[in-house]
Amino acid sequence: MMPVVLCFTVVASLGFGILAAYVAVFSILSAFRHPAEPEPARARLVLVPTQTHASGD
Repeated sequence: MMPVVLCFTVVASLGFGILAAYVAVFSILSAFRHPAEPEPARARLVLVPTQTHASGD
């Protein structure tokens, strides 16, 4: 009976560790992944003269 309990404990512990590592890696990857839709382009501010100034005299 003792070998069965020990074997089950080792297998369960190993399986839980692999599952925990799998969940941790995929949660980190999903936290830092690129967004599915690109952000809308922002309007760029452009300096445009509103008045034309004559140069010279």
